[in-house]
Amino acid sequence: MNSTRARRVLGSAAATAVAALSVGTLAVPAHAAGQALRLDVGALVQIPGEPTTQPQFGENVFLRVGRTGTAPVPDARLTLDTTGLDGIAVLTASGGRCVTAARTITCELGHLNSDSVNITDHLWLSAVPGAKAGTRGVVHAALTAPGAESAEKDFAVEVGGAAFRVAETAPKEQAKVGSTFTPAVRFANRGGVSAVRAIVEVMMLPGLKVEDWPSNCEYATDPGQLGREGFGAPIATTHGICTVEGEILPNEPVRLNGLDLTVTSEARYTFADFAVLAAPDAAAAQGPALRRRLAFERGTGAPATLVRDSAEGIPSGYPDINGHLTEQEVFADNGADFGLTGTWTPDASGRAGTLAITAANRGPASIYDRSGGEGTPFVRIQLPEGASVTDLPENCRANDRILGEAQDHPLNKFDCDAFDFFMANGASSRHVLGVKLDEGTVPLSATVSFQTQFSDLEEGYPSAPMSWDPDPDNNRIKVALRSLPAPGTPAADAGTGTPAEPAVPVVPVVPASVADSTGSGTGATAAGTTGGTATAAAGRTGTGTGTGARATVALDLADGGELADSGRGDAVPLAWASATALALGGAALLVSRRLGRRRS
Repeated sequence: MNSTRARRVLGSAAATAVAALSVGTLAVPAHAAGQALRLDVGALVQIPGEPTTQPQFGENVFLRVGRTGTAPVPDARLTLDTTGLDGIAVLTASGGRCVTAARTITCELGHLNSDSVNITDHLWLSAVPGAKAGTRGVVHAALTAPGAESAEKDFAVEVGGAAFRVAETAPKEQAKVGSTFTPAVRFANRGGVSAVRAIVEVMMLPGLKVEDWPSNCEYATDPGQLGREGFGAPIATTHGICTVEGEILPNEPVRLNGLDLTVTSEARYTFADFAVLAAPDAAAAQGPALRRRLAFERGTGAPATLVRDSAEGIPSGYPDINGHLTEQEVFADNGADFGLTGTWTPDASGRAGTLAITAANRGPASIYDRSGGEGTPFVRIQLPEGASVTDLPENCRANDRILGEAQDHPLNKFDCDAFDFFMANGASSRHVLGVKLDEGTVPLSATVSFQTQFSDLEEGYPSAPMSWDPDPDNNRIKVALRSLPAPGTPAADAGTGTPAEPAVPVVPVVPASVADSTGSGTGATAAGTTGGTATAAAGRTGTGTGTGARATVALDLADGGELADSGRGDAVPLAWASATALALGGAALLVSRRLGRRRS
């Protein structure tokens, strides 16, 4: 059922045959002894009862070939014996590598260097005139190569049999977490004979569940096959296979009843796919493959049923490749708090150290970016002048562009991958950069923010506008790399010889060196310090004791990067920020900002 979801996968290729090309030939490794070939095709291919002309590049037999191991296999050949289709259907191949002699099609596939690839020879089945609806024939397929173990498989061809076309399903808008609804899975039999049952295959993403599976359904949890298909992070999906018995006449419209979906706390945008098939072994069926690798359980609830429905909105005509599919999208009234945290750990000299940044989805929703990655946030680290990177993680890279335009000088700006297109509740990523500081006493701070491909090309968004995030305060933070010392040092206690605790904390000016909204890397540095007193509200400051203790202060930043009074009673003015931990042994000053404006 993943055939309806196409995602862009970016990649690059490198030349590896220099030595071979230097002598005018490209060496092909010999296949390993005992290699086996692989051939995969649906057990049943259904076609319309009337002859159909093949469209340009059209195909209705999806046959995949491959080999085991890693070495390529030369001189692979596919043969298709169509003797069993006499009086039923005609099979043709129009890819240019195939020839037909009598009732046998032979395709010279040549160099086979994949474990599974769809052949490109445009196999097309068409019924012969007068073929009786529901009649079946058989094609025998064989894949061979010199010295390799061959693969053979038969597949059935049914002409004009029962086949379902499914109506589109309207999205579920503003769904409440915890609510339950019945998806409108509506379909009709567009074949020439009655169906004796409907096989309904279900695939659900996180955020949806069936509380009580019907007794004529089986279900299983997949720990993440979808992610392993190359799309990104693994996604745990739930699969169901329901067999609903009962005659469905040609052109009769029906609706699935009794399979209810519950919206869970993980839902923000999610969906369930439904495939409706007349036979469990139909070419598009996923059930046989799922059963081979997943352990299914049978439901115990009331059985699902089919009820007669109107034909409105159900396509007519024999199904195309996706005619048996529909999808229930769900948009839930829910959100997810994405947040950044950072720490600075200096070495003994104080002029070098490690900057550790963590990006996390704190939930409750899991966020699925179906746009191909454009809305998936990454982490931007803007270092100030006077700081340079000595060690950059593999998933981070320098970015010397502003609004997509390359600059003629480095910007000291670095982008790090944070999430794949599926961002589960609780997902996080950590990036540790080695950083060196120039000598001096000027305060230095790194600005860290979430960005996306969208926000990176638009002015006025210093942080990614993530519509699902109800609290953007922690989407852009500052981490102090070097702060000014406290204006005064308390006198030593006569009894202990250690500095006495001041009656009121003494704090310096917060460094104002931040990246501007365009990410150009320019900014001002504080020129001096101002002493004073303030009482920090509970939860706004954290202090530690002993060497190496860290303090964290949350302050509101205006869009330009300056401190601003948010109007709250616990707001800390510009003149006050804790550097007590720096005086005790040095660590991080973490500053969050309130995002002044957000894109709807």
